[in-house]
Amino acid sequence: MRSLARLSRSFFSRSDAASAARRGSAAALLVRLANAALAYLAQVVLARLMGQFEYGVFAYTWVWFMVFTAVSTLGFGNSPLRYIAELKERGEAAHLRGFLLVAPIVVILVSVATGVLLVLALPLAARWIGEAYLIPMMLMALAVPFACMQCFLEAVDRSFGWTVRALLPIYILRHALLLLFMVAAVWLGFEATAANGFVCLVAVLVVSLVYQAVDLLIRLRRVLPAGPRSYRVREWIGGSVPFAVLYGASHLTSFADILVLSFFVSPAEIAVYFAATRIIQVVNLVPFAATVGTAHLLAASHTRGDQGELQRLTRHVAVTTFAVAGLAVAVIIAAGDWLLAMFGQGYEAGYMALAILALGIVARVAAGPAEDVLNMTGNGSLSAKTYLVVVAVNVALAVALVIPFGIGGAAAASAISLALRAAWLSAAVGRRLRLNTSIFSTLPSWSAHRVLKKS
Repeated sequence: MRSLARLSRSFFSRSDAASAARRGSAAALLVRLANAALAYLAQVVLARLMGQFEYGVFAYTWVWFMVFTAVSTLGFGNSPLRYIAELKERGEAAHLRGFLLVAPIVVILVSVATGVLLVLALPLAARWIGEAYLIPMMLMALAVPFACMQCFLEAVDRSFGWTVRALLPIYILRHALLLLFMVAAVWLGFEATAANGFVCLVAVLVVSLVYQAVDLLIRLRRVLPAGPRSYRVREWIGGSVPFAVLYGASHLTSFADILVLSFFVSPAEIAVYFAATRIIQVVNLVPFAATVGTAHLLAASHTRGDQGELQRLTRHVAVTTFAVAGLAVAVIIAAGDWLLAMFGQGYEAGYMALAILALGIVARVAAGPAEDVLNMTGNGSLSAKTYLVVVAVNVALAVALVIPFGIGGAAAASAISLALRAAWLSAAVGRRLRLNTSIFSTLPSWSAHRVLKKS
């Protein structure tokens, strides 16, 4: 008990970067565990209310919602993690105030323009996407600007170390309200359709965004007094755009299988596959939690030129994420049939796809936090370029494998692409920064790792 108490005090009291990373990652993991449970419940309820066809339409439209949201922030949904950490480390308060004014203006302008263009273009694309998707896609376009602003505000919160505050609006409040609004709409007599699901989503985004913005503004005034502003707009936009390419391509890579499936299978089969991808998000939350807790610390260590600290943080993330992700995969594979059956009759057909996707994520975490290291050290353009190549590879594999193997082929294409990209980025970090990110590269160096921790 005494040893446990000492470990607990050390966990909460130590102020070094690795301890801060552990606390941030633990907080993020707890929030995301709650999010995974809530999101799973929300998706189960939506699937049962809508039926397989309408839920398949909702799932397909949701994929595009995620992609357009990632791109339409113009990278300012992620770049605050780099720039705010750098500006704080250098004591450039005037530039920090300037960044916090310029960034949301850019996000609003770009995301609204994206939404307008989508609304204008969708009627012309109806013959390719299908009539069933047209109205939900238009409603999705209206939701994009609100979601983009939430992404920016989340990144600002994370940059100041307010991890739980950052995650609650998007990962807890959004899903809880979507579930409540949709159930209330059906109770009031509205049909459980994909279109009405996105009407509820727009309402949810407005409510959660207002709460998130007010909460952040109150805390910013406490830590950043009013004063002069300085601007490096070209530098900030130029450094942020690769994040837009990176995360837009990331979502395309993650969902290319669903987009390709839409050309070959019915919305009902898309619903089954999407249910499997929702369950696998439990494993995806592990590297996400590590990113939340360490991304700004990686940027700060790089700015100081502290190579030793950068390596310690990288090894800590690699070991922790691999262990936790492996455990999560074991649980999911054991309970996969039951988890899928919760969505309704016929969803058990997605078990093989679920298992394949889980193995792909294990391969990803085995390569370590290479993507985060590149993004936080000014090498985000390499990550972005790699994603573009992987999107092409993923689509090609999906087309080749979906036709003979259906949703199992789509899962295999996604898993192979994910593993290839992770391995390539890990090797790139080794070449550019002389850091080892792979879990396998840490195994021979445990003794050296203990020496580094003692120092």
